Amino acid sequence: MMYDRHEAIYGALLQEYNVARLRKLNTERSARIAALKDRADAEKYVAEVRAKIAASFSLPERPANLKAQTVGVIDTPECRIEKIIYESRPDFPVTAHLYLPKDIASPVPAVLFLCGHAQEGKNCSAYQTGARTLAKNGFAVLLVDPISQGERYQFTNAANAQMVNGLCTREHNMLGKKLWLCDEFFGTWRAHDAICGLDYLLSRKEVDSSRVGVTGNSGGGTMTTFVQALDPRFTMAAPSCYVTSWKRNIENELPADIEQMPPGILGSGCEMGDLVLAYAPRPLLLLGQKNDFFDPRGIAETYEECRKVYKLLGAEENLQLFIGPTNHGYSVENRESMYKFFDLHAGIGKDASEVIVEVDVSTPPVSELCCAPGGQVVNLPGKKLVHDLVTEKLDEFAAGRKKADCAALKKLLTDKYGYQSTAAVPYCRILRAETENPNTQKMFVFSRFALETDPGIVTPLLLRDTKVDAAYNHFPAFEDLTLYVPHLGSAKELSDFTPVTPVAGVDVRGIGSAASHNCDLCSAGDFFYAYGVDYHYHACAVMFGQSTIHERLRDLLGAIAFVKSCGVKNLRLAARGQGCIIALFAALLNDDVISLKLFDAPESFDSMARADVTLWPWAVMPRGFLKYTDLPDMYDALKAENRLEIVNFCDNFFRSAL
Repeated sequence: MMYDRHEAIYGALLQEYNVARLRKLNTERSARIAALKDRADAEKYVAEVRAKIAASFSLPERPANLKAQTVGVIDTPECRIEKIIYESRPDFPVTAHLYLPKDIASPVPAVLFLCGHAQEGKNCSAYQTGARTLAKNGFAVLLVDPISQGERYQFTNAANAQMVNGLCTREHNMLGKKLWLCDEFFGTWRAHDAICGLDYLLSRKEVDSSRVGVTGNSGGGTMTTFVQALDPRFTMAAPSCYVTSWKRNIENELPADIEQMPPGILGSGCEMGDLVLAYAPRPLLLLGQKNDFFDPRGIAETYEECRKVYKLLGAEENLQLFIGPTNHGYSVENRESMYKFFDLHAGIGKDASEVIVEVDVSTPPVSELCCAPGGQVVNLPGKKLVHDLVTEKLDEFAAGRKKADCAALKKLLTDKYGYQSTAAVPYCRILRAETENPNTQKMFVFSRFALETDPGIVTPLLLRDTKVDAAYNHFPAFEDLTLYVPHLGSAKELSDFTPVTPVAGVDVRGIGSAASHNCDLCSAGDFFYAYGVDYHYHACAVMFGQSTIHERLRDLLGAIAFVKSCGVKNLRLAARGQGCIIALFAALLNDDVISLKLFDAPESFDSMARADVTLWPWAVMPRGFLKYTDLPDMYDALKAENRLEIVNFCDNFFRSAL
């Protein structure tokens, strides 16, 4: 989309706001680590971060029976490959390969190998090479397909599937939105699948449970880092091309997959290094790359801080760092470092020259490697996809919800979600007025104001009076005023009609003149791009234990406080599209709002979660909201007080019902 002169005027503020938060967190955390003086201090710190990480993930109970099946066997010169299907949830299949050394005489050490964001999942040649080499060197290895990769595509038969089009990270982000409305974090689903894989691995008589490692690269490095921080049964770990620091990621404007954003983890005071320390002093090899987008400066900094804790625990040598010479990926150099590390800590005792000899893998045809019919779990009779399990949860929530009036809904929003109902009057900057469409019959003036609604955040107001040539260097005490919350930006949306009363557009953070021009190189101006600015900065808010809704409500409530302080008597709200949700919550929360008018309103959160594909962004979705209420109930509550008019609804692709 083309930006006009009102777009992204304050385009760097949201980036710097988040950078400042991360730097403050890192300064405080570094001071805590520097204050650790002895083993007892270190053990206390490790226990604290372990509890915080567990709370962020809230893993479900694992099934007593994985219903694991061996559905085929491939013999290779260096190992036996069993094709496995197990269930991490009832009727929810996980496909995997189990690599077993030849001629096992006694239980052998094992490795859970977790795939990165390769479309082919466990069939990726780099991962097969790693798994088969480990097997040749005496390890049992379970290589697991992640959700939406390999044989576990979730949108194969979905309507509008071309919008995710078999791209695993886009599938992940779409699934993450649905799960979020059900009070679930997609990273927990991924970690749960992996830990159930560990359960299966340890159930095998060939495996020595006292020598069990986990490794993976990129997305698999993420899961390696997560699961080793969540499960004490791993005795060693080697995450590759993930560990850096969240500070570096945010400074470098690096969005990541929805599974890589643990909710509340930053708000609890943790950094990425705390995932490393969760079960310190367990042997752990940090693997990076010299030219990785996961900044190698961050992994080096994390290593040095964590090394101090390991030293206090008397096991400094257990934490190792290797930075490969190439780009993002599980390169041969990184794999060789991993082989040697696991060999050392599993006590296999081979010569280094034997350990690092890689298997020359000629990947068999996909048809030979597949576990499920046609190479996709969707073809397994009676099995379920994520969407099926989400729908079951939505039906359960819908059956249990009760109607609520405005007072009860306000209590829900304040008590359960922590949304504020008022804000302090923000400081106001008075900007120069702008004449729109000069020398034409469509000429009018925007009077411009900028409110400091958060430290480092500016919320622009664009005032359009009924007098087309009215320009103000103060905010007038109007008898009647409408505050308008736009879908994408006030300037364009308020230019499309002539108001009957004065109206002021509120560009809440990330929208319109407050839109960010950071972190947007791949989106080509598409606000709803899967990895665009809105997604990225919402992920930052989530990791701090809040949400974009919290932040945008502060902006809107600040604007309400400001105009009321200027003498406005009758205050109304209007909104379009995604702005409708912020305006709706504000109308329920704030007693100064006498009415609300919505254009292109969303039908329901339930419809967003049930749709195969929705364009409504993650940033408008309150976590677990459907457990308690939904938009239609909120609409009805305001209508019962004669405070709501809905002009029209729009669907999951922003198509208007008009």
